[in-house]
Amino acid sequence: MAEPVLVTQWAVCGIATAAARFVPVPMLDDIVREQALQLAVSRTLRAHDRDYSSDVLEPLWSDVETRGAIRRRLRATAMRMLLFPARKYVAIFGAVRGVPNDVMRVVLLARTLDRRLAAGGLADPARAGEQARDIRHAVDEAIDGMDLRLLIAALSDGLSQGKELAGAAVAYAGRLIRPGAEPTLRPGGAVAAGAEKVAEVFDRPEIVQLLDRFDSHVDSALATA
Repeated sequence: MAEPVLVTQWAVCGIATAAARFVPVPMLDDIVREQALQLAVSRTLRAHDRDYSSDVLEPLWSDVETRGAIRRRLRATAMRMLLFPARKYVAIFGAVRGVPNDVMRVVLLARTLDRRLAAGGLADPARAGEQARDIRHAVDEAIDGMDLRLLIAALSDGLSQGKELAGAAVAYAGRLIRPGAEPTLRPGGAVAAGAEKVAEVFDRPEIVQLLDRFDSHVDSALATA
């Protein structure tokens, strides 16, 4: 069982990932998602006293092929996002198509990493990248192969309770990718409240049972990887 504070941190990262759907600057959605997911991976490594960089586990958090100068150029445009005037988002965050799924995927991936680290996995940095790729594939396979509508609906309900969450999530995502900024998982306000709601969902008895089945599916896939 993951520490409650860690689950809440994963939830913050999940909300930031979902906020990419609202980002008003073209080409930054992938950067937001990467940064948020890498932060979840980094904090999970730290929780298990692993001293290697989250870069070693890049297959867990990177979905895009851009590298080097292209990625640096995209990150540089992140400052443009901070210069956009504040927008009032009328959409209810949890009701926007895809948002609960985004949050779910981040938490499930980070939670699986947490389980593998707790079991002594990914101890050798030289092999950790390959193992991370297997974990990513196993988690994706489990998500695609299971009926997770109960979890998605519960997340949607929890994330729909804060009317200010959409705007706050986008603002937080902007701070998260600001060049030179130290990432923080203490956003406060609506994002913190939303993360608490997400953490509560993952602690419900019926969701815990669903997660047990999810873990079995992931472990079976990893056993045959």
